[in-house]
Amino acid sequence: MKKYIINITLVIPFLIIFTSCNDFLKEEPKTFLSPDFYFQSPSQVKAAVNGVYTFLDDIFDATIGPGTEVYLFLEYLPGYGDRPYSSSDENLNQAFNLNVKEDNYYVERLWSSAYLAIENCNSIIENMPKVTTEIMNENEKNKLWGEVYFLRAYNYFNLVRLFGDVPLKLKSTRDLTDIKIPLSSVEEVYSQIEKDLIAADSLMSNDEWVNGEGRIAKGAVKSLLAKVYITMAGYPLLKGVPFYQKAYEKADAVMKSNKFYIFNSYADLRKVANENTGEYIWMIQRESQYAPSPVHFNLLPYPEPEKPISAAGSYGGALAPSLAFYNSYATNDKRIEEKEYYYTSHETLQDPNVTVDLERPYIYKYWDDDAAKTGKSGKNYPLIRYADILLILAEAKTQIDGGTTNDVNAINAYYEVRKRAFPDESKPTTITTEDVLKERFWEICFEGQTWYDMLRTRKALNVTTRNIIDLIGYNAPSHPEGHPFKEGDMLFPYPLREKRLNPNLIR
Repeated sequence: MKKYIINITLVIPFLIIFTSCNDFLKEEPKTFLSPDFYFQSPSQVKAAVNGVYTFLDDIFDATIGPGTEVYLFLEYLPGYGDRPYSSSDENLNQAFNLNVKEDNYYVERLWSSAYLAIENCNSIIENMPKVTTEIMNENEKNKLWGEVYFLRAYNYFNLVRLFGDVPLKLKSTRDLTDIKIPLSSVEEVYSQIEKDLIAADSLMSNDEWVNGEGRIAKGAVKSLLAKVYITMAGYPLLKGVPFYQKAYEKADAVMKSNKFYIFNSYADLRKVANENTGEYIWMIQRESQYAPSPVHFNLLPYPEPEKPISAAGSYGGALAPSLAFYNSYATNDKRIEEKEYYYTSHETLQDPNVTVDLERPYIYKYWDDDAAKTGKSGKNYPLIRYADILLILAEAKTQIDGGTTNDVNAINAYYEVRKRAFPDESKPTTITTEDVLKERFWEICFEGQTWYDMLRTRKALNVTTRNIIDLIGYNAPSHPEGHPFKEGDMLFPYPLREKRLNPNLIR
């Protein structure tokens, strides 16, 4: 059954929201209680943990106007996606022009959302020891506790990749004047992320690998560890082979669990029945009535066709593949077949026998048939996909082996993703790091992962030559001519508002 989210938060640890917990992600705010009196029943503990999940959908927060959600800002940075509906919003244009400023709305939102989630996690972690076996079964408590450690690690993982050195806050706020927290190094932050995920892995050792309701489960924990380790192996820490080995081992554990699988077709990625299962390791949960998703509508064609192809068609044009990126796919790649990853025409809403030529490719990954009819989308949004983890395994092994590997396990992982795009292609006998990175650009595009990949590898896909090249100095197709990537583009500035509150935020 589809669940839904109503945003509830712990503003500070003195104020914790008391909620009904009959249904995961269906929370009705009631009143405010001190944490000292809060963790007294299973429903209270679950409500506190469920509240942290609600910060995940902050990526759908927007400014005034259609197609201004936070997640889109991160999709403009790589330079492979266009915005057909031009925006006068300077905050968005800064991503396209690679001149992100300290007063940028999206920079502030990404920072504040992560730290609010971390504040909630800190409060829950501190109070969990008070939850005795008389209050809650030990296994159930440990699972919830592990979820919170995971969520704290996830938020710090996003912060450290985007901002570099950040304040490492591991205790809840007891004095609102105590906000001048010093910066911790990237190394220190990653060390804590690793500790939190290892704690989550231990606490959830008896947990299931997959959770059909969208809760964090063992598969998500090990997958995030693989992503963290492969990032630590690359930039900026450059820990190299030992951490590529750790990434390989965690991704291998996910693969050998036999709990996940690549869907047979790209159409299966769009089926509601497949959410939270199969290829989807972890997703943001959405529900059309109470917590709708904007993604289907953001990606509709612009201008809206005279004969509409979807309800609410005027909200489209926020993101489409650049023509250069679209053309970088091989001509026989199934991902560019009509209505696989992309589409260039579509049947009209009123008459399925009439087809509209859209005059350019648009993204079809997130097309929602129900939303096209009703004007509301309840499709979940993927955060970790099995294809991502398989390619991490393959990439890690190529790096361990010096850039090329004939390791059967790595080749199988790579080929499992590749063969869906090229079903007639034979399995290779060797693969290179470049092979895997190219596959990542083409397979996991427009899923909120590409910018993070570019940051950790310092590599880009040259869409003209179809080769992997150095990121610094490359002018991506969707960025203005004369705006190549520079070293200064690799980190966001600290938000101006936060710098005014905390003078330690200086580089």
